[in-house]
Amino acid sequence: MSSHKRKRSASVFSSGSRSSQGRHLPSDSINPLSHSDSTIKQLRVAGLTEDDLLPSNYIPDFPHRPIRASLQDDEQDQQQQPDDDSPNSGSGEEEGADDAKKTRRRKQAARRMRGAQDQHLGFLTGVILRAIEEGDIPRAKRAFGLLRRSEVVGKPVDLRKNGLWSLGAEILMRDGEAKSRSVIPVEGSGGLHGDQEGRGNAGGEEEGGSNSKKAARRWGSAANMLQLRTYLESLIRQYPYNRLQPNSISDLDFYPVLFSCEFYNTWVEHKLALERLNEDSESWSDDLDIPAIDMPDYEEDMQAVDEYHQHHFTGRERRLRQEKANLGLRAMSTMRDIAARLDGLMENAPYSRSTEFLRLRGMVSLYIGDLSVQPPPRASDEEEEGNQVRQQEQAKARTFFVRMRQNGGQVDTYTEKWLGDRNAGQDDDYGEDEDDDDHGTQWSGLPVFSSLPVR
Repeated sequence: MSSHKRKRSASVFSSGSRSSQGRHLPSDSINPLSHSDSTIKQLRVAGLTEDDLLPSNYIPDFPHRPIRASLQDDEQDQQQQPDDDSPNSGSGEEEGADDAKKTRRRKQAARRMRGAQDQHLGFLTGVILRAIEEGDIPRAKRAFGLLRRSEVVGKPVDLRKNGLWSLGAEILMRDGEAKSRSVIPVEGSGGLHGDQEGRGNAGGEEEGGSNSKKAARRWGSAANMLQLRTYLESLIRQYPYNRLQPNSISDLDFYPVLFSCEFYNTWVEHKLALERLNEDSESWSDDLDIPAIDMPDYEEDMQAVDEYHQHHFTGRERRLRQEKANLGLRAMSTMRDIAARLDGLMENAPYSRSTEFLRLRGMVSLYIGDLSVQPPPRASDEEEEGNQVRQQEQAKARTFFVRMRQNGGQVDTYTEKWLGDRNAGQDDDYGEDEDDDDHGTQWSGLPVFSSLPVR
């Protein structure tokens, strides 16, 4: 009897199983999709029948798309929520559960803040980058101002994120930029501004003549240095160096940018002024009354040196020399101020070990040495004194470059060659009178301004 019932129960189960498997298909159909046995087993494990629609057909990236963070957090909260009806739940367990819940909420809030910040900043950053690439500086300035005033979940935007501060520096320096700009004649394409020739040719090339020079614009404007300095100094005060977070962006990064911009502005304005002076001097007469030069003891020195009077230079040549000397003195004053500020900072760590500080200080010394040599015509004592100061500054520069290399800094090819020549006892020919139209011509191809915020 029991055996008969067991057989009958098995028969009923088997009949029900067959009906459930084929409830969507006619009874005479057999595996219409031609699934293999292993596939059918996997479908059954997943709770699907042979004719059910697979999730990959209506869920994108299934099964590799992750669950949304908000849903996952809600599920975790529901799973970890304490049971108030549990008889074993005491006050200590409730406090622990509350603390854990608060911790989870803080983490969730932090994740939401990061997500909202990335989305918001990503959009504004894209607008700024595109405007800068297209040369639409007013639009980039408006977008950056909006970004700086923005708040994400009640907190201001951290400009150190993704180098946003450097975009602000570039926008401020290029504020008021127009197509017609100051130009610097550059021989060939290896100059400091060779990468900007495609975008920066204000006058293009001089029409007519095969000896026309390429013209490359300067970066930014001298009129913008005040607002750029104010901006960088505010970043220096806002983000001081923290020894507990040595890898964070801080004033250790902002100071080299500030000094580099001042260095670059001094160098390029000096160079542009010399170019304009050479052009203007072509219309000067040879018979000119030379005004008193703004140099201490200049007249006494010139009268004391008979060799100077033997050259018999024209009034135009003497005036040109005097104007060049005045330009050099102004540039020298600015560079010595930069050197003094750098020296004051580098008295203490970590500035004394910063490779960018050491590189920049070495370049400042080299440029000061070049400015120390007066333009021709020179008296013998002037030339001797200028070369002596220049050698002293070059010795300082060598010390800074060696320290930079000892602290792990990368030495560029030109500086490496210069150091090698000095170690071999060879006198470099930088600053010598090829035409001696301006000081610092030898640096036109050197990567001097490695800290400038130029992309």
